[in-house]
Amino acid sequence: MTLAAGTLAAGQSQPPVPQLPAQPPGAPGQPTAGQAAAPPPPAVPASRKFTSDAGIVFSSIKPDKTADFEAIMARVKEGLSKSSDAKRKQMAHGWRVFKGLEPGPGGSVVYVWIIDPPVKDVEYTVTDILREAFPNEAQDLWAKYQACFVSGQVMLNLQLTTNMSPTATTPPK
Repeated sequence: MTLAAGTLAAGQSQPPVPQLPAQPPGAPGQPTAGQAAAPPPPAVPASRKFTSDAGIVFSSIKPDKTADFEAIMARVKEGLSKSSDAKRKQMAHGWRVFKGLEPGPGGSVVYVWIIDPPVKDVEYTVTDILREAFPNEAQDLWAKYQACFVSGQVMLNLQLTTNMSPTATTPPK
């Protein structure tokens, strides 16, 4: 991973900004070290933008790394809350992280992000949020984050077809 130095106006310098990958290791098309490339699963967009009514992300986490994963998610929350960007603050309102209570594949722990409603066409990339909020820590936070994953993430945009609430109406098809 490389670091790039940025420059502010008037010649002031800022700390190096980590240039981190957009997705954790093992994400589609990114085999981890020592792992042979498997046939690609269904296409997952490189972008982490939600363009629909809601979105969901599944993450398969190593059982001994759940505390690290949850700590990084807490930092993401902190980064969103301290951001001066109104869209980043809005993202936090619809983003919830759940932990599966049953074991996932191979004994992994499955975390699910439910994004409802999403801030449409805004990147939900963890690395972007960490870089913006914690430029001096982003590289270390990213390394800790990527070490948590058994495999990559699965991201889905969701379209509401039926709302079971007795007071809701079903959207037209």
